[in-house]
Amino acid sequence: MTQFARDRENVPVLVVGGSLVGLATSVFLASYGVEVLTVDRHPGTAIHPRAGHLHLRTLELMRSVGLEDSLQELSAAKYFPNGSINEVYSLAEGEIATYIPDLNGGVEEFSPSRRLFVAQDAIEPLLRSKAIEYGADLVYGSEVVIEGRDDSGVLAVIRELATDKERRVRAQYVVGADGSRSTIRSSLGIEMVGHGELSRSATIYFRADFRHLLGDQQLGVVYVVNDDLRGFFRFEKSGLAGFLVVSSLGDPMVSGNLDTWEALTPERARELVVGALGDESIDVEIDEVALWLASACVATGYGRERILLVGDAAHVVPPTGGFGGNTGIHDAHNLAWKLAMVVKGQAGGELLGTYEDERLPVGRFTIDQAYARFRHRITPEMIDRSVPDLVDDFTAEIGYCYSSAAVVADGHQSPDGAIGVHPRDAAGRPGSRAAHFWQDADVSSLDLFGQGFVVLAGKEGATWSDAAARVSRRTGIAITFHTANCSAEDFERLYGVGERGASLVRPDGFVCWRRVDGVADPDEALSSAIAGVLARSVEDVAPRRTSATV
Repeated sequence: MTQFARDRENVPVLVVGGSLVGLATSVFLASYGVEVLTVDRHPGTAIHPRAGHLHLRTLELMRSVGLEDSLQELSAAKYFPNGSINEVYSLAEGEIATYIPDLNGGVEEFSPSRRLFVAQDAIEPLLRSKAIEYGADLVYGSEVVIEGRDDSGVLAVIRELATDKERRVRAQYVVGADGSRSTIRSSLGIEMVGHGELSRSATIYFRADFRHLLGDQQLGVVYVVNDDLRGFFRFEKSGLAGFLVVSSLGDPMVSGNLDTWEALTPERARELVVGALGDESIDVEIDEVALWLASACVATGYGRERILLVGDAAHVVPPTGGFGGNTGIHDAHNLAWKLAMVVKGQAGGELLGTYEDERLPVGRFTIDQAYARFRHRITPEMIDRSVPDLVDDFTAEIGYCYSSAAVVADGHQSPDGAIGVHPRDAAGRPGSRAAHFWQDADVSSLDLFGQGFVVLAGKEGATWSDAAARVSRRTGIAITFHTANCSAEDFERLYGVGERGASLVRPDGFVCWRRVDGVADPDEALSSAIAGVLARSVEDVAPRRTSATV
């Protein structure tokens, strides 16, 4: 029986695109019990080691679905665990500058996870297996054409490319995860805006023995700035293979140097690698050369009429800083819990509008940060007043904050409207990522979040426990209660809440409401917060009173 022989006319969510972000979307949706069908044009998962730098937030999300340990093992087999990010004239001639001396320096304060390098061709099979384990349906070698949409769903045609066999599917919602040339985005008439095309770049995959140049250095990303090229290396720790990204052929101010595609023969590619290594005696074998556009753009909207965009379909990010795939995975996580609650009838459809309200500003912030890093690390000659100010990596990775109807503001948002706030300064404000502390010896506070709402209270906040249970029973919405197992001082510093207060954390691990101290009616306070976040009426959410609860 072929994959098209089954009659599957109706599906809650259709994901178009089964690469890194599409697979992550499938995993997150299926983890919430949502029936999801994912379709990709390619015959299988990635074959090239792209998007290899996983940020802290991404590892936290992989931890939530049981993949963190496997990713750590894959990374340790090929890459240094705490590699530095440096700049050299060539590898043989040594370091010019150090951007990050230790990839994981200082992470323990903010996260139970650690940044790591692992290639996309290794990540995708893990995501695929996890999606299938959760019950997702994956179809490869097929394209999707949107035929129409109305108030209740989207009609799509799935065409198997090898045979032209077709099947029609009606989905309640479609997620476009089909990359930078997204046909889904184009069908919606949504444009891309931003800093535009930065270079015509090339990635040169090679094998060579350069172990004598590595020595005992633990290198993560090595930027190369010399008279012949601007780009960066990613090495395997064996010292026998890697890839070189070339974004400019020398000085970017010289006309034509930002177009690396011109006459890039295998021999020219070999010369570039040898020059960047800085040792002409090394025998370099070129495996493949991939050509691509380095751009910094974001969509003017993240969806329309039951069709939503994630990943490169929503934003195209240059590789500096490793934001692209990470940001897409964060899109998917933000969207998945909202889709799940709407599909299950636990939230009003307006909740989905908060996806764009929250993620589009983060998309703009992210492309600005990646663009600024591109200018500083690849083309410093082109820095001018239009280049955004750089923020530190912790702020960029885990410090972005949301403002939407799915967040109940309490007057502590940034007065200047800044998206990024250093996690040390977030202090549990609504819209920020819930802070990490060790709830138990090997259980992070982050491990408490993921499948429903969580009320996290101080040590004298037991009244919130009963309120959470009553609201949960009344609504059928999963709301669990935990007492923060940290000092009162730490809880107030991290969450801005006193011993009688409480913080409400969404399924995606973001604070959506808090009360600094106890309240006279915790049932009413919690009901009102849940109703606001989920676009439901307070009457629908508020617990029915009995004599036992008055």
